[in-house]
This record gives sequence, C-alpha cells and structure tokens, in this order.
Amino acid sequence: MADLNDLQKLLDRAAREIPEKALIAIEVEGKNFIQMNFENEGFTDSVLEKWKERKTTDDQGRDITRYRTNRRGKRGNLNKYGSGIQDRALLTGLATGGNKLRNSIKSRVMKSSKQVRFYTSKEYADRHNEGLAGMPKRQFMGKSRYLDKQIAKKITKELDKILK
Repeated sequence: MADLNDLQKLLDRAAREIPEKALIAIEVEGKNFIQMNFENEGFTDSVLEKWKERKTTDDQGRDITRYRTNRRGKRGNLNKYGSGIQDRALLTGLATGGNKLRNSIKSRVMKSSKQVRFYTSKEYADRHNEGLAGMPKRQFMGKSRYLDKQIAKKITKELDKILK
C-alpha cells in the first residue's frame, strides 16, 4: 500500500507544479525562439524560411545603393543608404544602439488565466511581422511547430525531474 500512496503523492505534486513550470518554459523558450529568428533572419516553423532581402533597386531596376554620377560622390561607390545597409542585419535600424526591435520584445506570464503574452512597444512591429502596408512579411513571432517541440521537451524534462 505504501507504494501506491507514494505514487499518488508524486502525481499530486506533479499536478501542482507542472502548470507553473509549463508557463515558465513557454516564456523562456518563446523568448529564445524570437531571438533565434532575428539571428537567423528568418522564421522557423518546421524549416527556416528566410526573410526577403532589402530592396536595392528602384522601379526602373537601377541600383539605389551606389552613386550613379560623380556629382555627389564617386560614381559606383556606395552612397549613404548603401553604406548604411551594408553588413547590417535585417530588421535592425541604423545607429539604433540598444533600441532595436529585437530588444523590445517583452513577455508577461499571467498565472490567473494560464497564459504567456509576448508583446512589444514598437508601433511598426506588426507591419514587419504580418507584412502590412506594402512591407514584405518578415515574421519573427507566431505559431511554430519547432517552438511547440522545444516547449514539449522542456516540460517533459521538468516532469521527469518531479517523477524521479
């Protein structure tokens, strides 16, 4: 009988602790996932889907990153726009310091409703994430099978610790 009692105690403990640990796992893995998407410059659902590159030509197909004449700079050299985007990650503003979209993503765990919310104060985040108002879609947060697997692994690991 003692073994059955011990098993019931373990199950009761797991039922108490797992909901809170699951919320923490979702928050941590969600933040890691969003940062990974910024580092990879793409969104991972089951495979990585790279973001569309910045536009470097105008409507006539001319290069907008280089001087076309010697009037302002040397013809063929990078202009101010070209040198500003050269080697800069997508969705990263020029001279923004730490005030970048990737650093503005916050999360909030709401234990009463058993939810984790990810949000940002940047007004233009939806435009990039959803591809609104002529902007190409460069999704960095949303439903993902990869994220679901990561969360499931973390919760399984926590459950294994409790049931040991």
